[in-house]
Parts: sequence; C-alpha cells; structure tokens
Amino acid sequence: MATPVLQFKRGAFSNLPALKAGEPGFTTDKYDFYIGLDNTLGNNKFFGSTRYWLKETTTTGSGLNLVEGTNNGTDYITIQSPGNLSGIVTYTLPGANGASGSFLREDGSGGLSWSSSFFSLTNTTLTGITTITGLLDVDAESDFSGITTFSNTTNNTLGDEDTGAVQVDGGVGIAKNLTVKENLHTGGFSEFVGVSTFSNATNNTLGNEDTGAVQFDGGVGIAKNLTVKENLHTGGFSEFVGVATFTNTTNNTLADENTGAVQFDGGVGIAKNLTVKENLHVGGFSEFVGVATFRGGTINLGDANTDDINVAGEFISNLVPNDDDTYNIGVNGKRWKNAHFAGIGTFATGAVVDALQLGINGAAEIDTSAGNLTLDSAGGTVTVDDNLNVTTGHTLSQADLTQFDVLVAGASGAVNDSGGNLTFNSNVLTVTNTIDVTNVEVTNVKAKDGTAAITITNSSGDVGISSNLTVSGNLTILGSQTEVNTETLLVEDSLIEVGLVNSGGSLVPPTSDANIDVGIVFHYFDASAKKAAVYWDDSVSRIAVADVVSESSSVLTATTYAGFEIGSLWVNDCAGQSQVISCTGSERFLENITIDGGTF
Repeated sequence: MATPVLQFKRGAFSNLPALKAGEPGFTTDKYDFYIGLDNTLGNNKFFGSTRYWLKETTTTGSGLNLVEGTNNGTDYITIQSPGNLSGIVTYTLPGANGASGSFLREDGSGGLSWSSSFFSLTNTTLTGITTITGLLDVDAESDFSGITTFSNTTNNTLGDEDTGAVQVDGGVGIAKNLTVKENLHTGGFSEFVGVSTFSNATNNTLGNEDTGAVQFDGGVGIAKNLTVKENLHTGGFSEFVGVATFTNTTNNTLADENTGAVQFDGGVGIAKNLTVKENLHVGGFSEFVGVATFRGGTINLGDANTDDINVAGEFISNLVPNDDDTYNIGVNGKRWKNAHFAGIGTFATGAVVDALQLGINGAAEIDTSAGNLTLDSAGGTVTVDDNLNVTTGHTLSQADLTQFDVLVAGASGAVNDSGGNLTFNSNVLTVTNTIDVTNVEVTNVKAKDGTAAITITNSSGDVGISSNLTVSGNLTILGSQTEVNTETLLVEDSLIEVGLVNSGGSLVPPTSDANIDVGIVFHYFDASAKKAAVYWDDSVSRIAVADVVSESSSVLTATTYAGFEIGSLWVNDCAGQSQVISCTGSERFLENITIDGGTF
C-alpha cells in the first residue's frame, strides 16, 4: 500500500491564524513551526525553525544561528562545528564578563576564561622602524599612509606580470601621477581620459602598419577630430559617417576610372542624393528604381530591335500607323515589337498591333469611333490583365453561340454555350440531363406522372408521413428538437455521442466554445416533477452529478448534487492511474492520498 501524504496548514508568517488546541501550522517564509494552544493567536506555541540552525552535510558541520532583531533584518551570526572532529569537544564559557580589551583563553581542557596578557597582532600599532627579515603576508586590507620605497632593482620582463621588484596580482588604483622610466606593457584594455602626447617623431612608411612612432595592432576609436598632416593609408573598409570633403580638384578623364581626385577600386553605396556637376560615365548595368529625370541631350535606351524596354509612365499619345499598319515606337523610327506601356495611350482607328499589354498603373484608350480595332495575334490569345468594360448600348459578341443557350466555361478558360443541354427561355430553365444540386426548395414534390409523393401539410413547410418510414442510408436531422414518442428505444450502437455541431449538413466536433453544458437529463417525480443529470459542466470544466437541476438555453444549474454510490474508486490524473478508495474485510483504506491542511 502506498504511503499517504499529510500536509500541515501553511502560509506566510504575517497571515498566521489562531490555531486550535493541537493544530499545527508552518510559516512558508520564516520556516517556523507552531502548535495551537487555545484558539488564541498570542498563545500559539513556537516549536522550532530552520532559521536558528544549519544542518550538517557530508563535509561540513552543523551550526547555531544567532539572529538579529526582526525590525533590523534577517542577518545572523553562526557558531559552527568543524567538518571533521577526532572526538567530542566541549567548551565551557566563563560565568562573568571580562575586563575591557580582554579576550577568551582556553585552558587545554575546553574551559574558557577572559585574559588580557596573551600577545595579539590584532589592532597592533608599530610606531618605529620595523624590520621583518622573512616573508610578511598581509591577508587583510593594509594602509600605508607615508612614502613607501621598494629598493629592489629587479627589472620586469616586458609582458610577464610575475617578474620585477613589485608584483601585484590584483588591480592597482593610482590617484596622481605615474612615471614609468622605461617600457610600459599593458596586456588588456587601456583608457586615457586626459590628453595623451606621444613625443617620438618617427614617421610611418605608408602602407606598413609596423612603422611609425605609434603602432596599433587592434582597432582605434576616435570620438572627436582626427588630423593627419601627411598621407593617410587605409588597408580595409573605411566608413565616413559625417561630411567628408575632398578638396583636390583634379578632374576625371571620362571613362577612365584611374583618374580624378577620388578613385574607388571597389563598389560604392550611396544612401541619399548624388550630385554630379559634370559628366557621368557608367560602364556597366544601371538601375533607376525611383524617378529618373534626364534634362536635354541625347538619351540612348538600347537597341530597339533586340532589347526589351519597359516604359512605366506616360509615354505615347495619338499614335498613327505606318503604311504597313505598324507603329513606329522607339528611337530613330525603330519598332519595339513587344513594348509594354503602363500609362495612357490613344490608338487610332484600324490599328493592328502584334502584341499589346494594356494597363498596370494606368489605362489604354482605344478610339474606334470610325471603325473597329483588330488585335492580330497570329492565331494566339489576346489577354486583358485588368477589367474589360462594355458601356451601355454596346454588345460583346461571339459569332458561334446558340440563342437561349447558357454560357459555360470550357477548357483553358474558353467561353462556350452548353450545346442545348442547359437553356433559359421565357423564365423557364431547362436541363436536358441529370441535375446535381446541394439544396432544392419547392412547394410540392410529385412523381413524373403527377402523383404526389410527399405531402406538404401546411404553408409553414411541415412534412407529414402517415405510414412507416424506412431509411436505408444515413438519416440527418438538423432541426432544433427531435421528439421520439415511444415506450422502448432500441439502439444498436455501443457509443452515443452528444454535443456535435452542424457543419454544412454534417455533424462534427465543435471548433469553438459555445458555453453550454452537455450530458443526460433524467425526469422523475418526488413530491413534484424534477430533473436529475449527469453532465459536463462547461463553467467549471468537470463532470457533475446532480439530483435536482434546472435548464436554460442548454445550461444546467444544480440545486443539489447527488450522492455517488460505488464499490471502489480509481483516479487517473496528473499522478497517473491508481486506486484511492479500497476495502478489505470491513475496513476501508485511502491510498495514494495527500491530506492538505490548507493555507492561511
């Protein structure tokens, strides 16, 4: 049998209540244990707390904590045993106070007494010159208020902090000047807050970072001005966040990138405006994503016979065809066979165009006031990407359509008639073959010979069937209520599902919370008509068993809950499956149970 768990009443010390006689209570913030005396808060009896001791571990001894006043904090002094003892050791404290400045002295048998004759270096003052021939090891903070001279002349090996006359393993703070007569090596970060002057005048060999008076193997950050009187060489990436001015006025030989005041062997990125006062030569691909304005001069856009050139703005207006019914669109009379014009263009009557794309950002206007516009696609397809509108009084025609036939979509989006299978004439829709629909709305349903097959009993649409009804397939009822007025209900199914919802005529599990209860309601009589229920209580997310309930909009409210009579009880929850109530002989057992005294 599993061991039960018993939890005492518990909570914060400030919420500790008056405990009944023998009732335990544990404070979860101070770790204090109390037992009640007479249901009076002031008489709760304190029995202990881990605040007042340290439990021993495998390597450390236990200790006693002497805690300061609660108004001052939670600090304490610990008197602790060593982690390893050869036997039991007892110390006996003196019975009275000692003189001022005295200290505890042990007599070798554990007896402690006050003494002032034992020499101690604690708070010792050395007034004269003190010579220590051996090692002086000072573990605590030391204050040397006068001039301290280290006369040992052992030099330091540059870069080795473990050599030299003075070695400091920790940080050193110097409030005033520091003079280093020879070399200075810093292995980490160096910060110079004031003015730093390097008086060595050795020049740098341009392009050689290992020459010059000052050499930096790492990065250099300069927060303010930098003046370079002679040449400046940068071997890597250079970033100028502020205004960079190049005063050299040497001009560039057009198309020669190795001339001019500024020369770039790599790519140049410009995030904002670029102004070129004189000529601009671009030897490779140029892309203008925004508005590009070319003022005056000749503009070459490429070879009109071979290049695809897309024009995104207004480009042409009132085009007139040539003698061969073609349009000269482009440069020097060259024709662009697959030009794409997104702006407004007007095409004269009788225009013949090999390929015409109308409108993405604008619209193309086709003037057919004196004739027709023919789009000759050489047996191909004419595509209209946007809307195709036919104004009032005009007709969109297709020559091979049959009158009264309903149009249908054919292969590849072609528009065809139904070939006589579906026609509409004089408000009559005729279907030659089978009709396949989801819903049929009618007043009467008759057989083909005119005999009524199903009787609609009244104008509200109720259907009455006076004889037996056998449904060989599935029967789906989507109304709000189903009444079965029989004495015996026979169901072959082993499982009954409730709470499903209608989705397009099919019952499926719900996909959202309808805030209703789901279960079985029982009607019975006990002095009056009453209802009992076993149901899923949606408001608290658990199964409820009630002997008296009321119902409103599929929500059950329990007046009283029913008793539950069982032989044993099994629970399958977060702790897994286990039996919690069992019986042997005439004795009942609680198994795998935690008895929680609650919180305060």
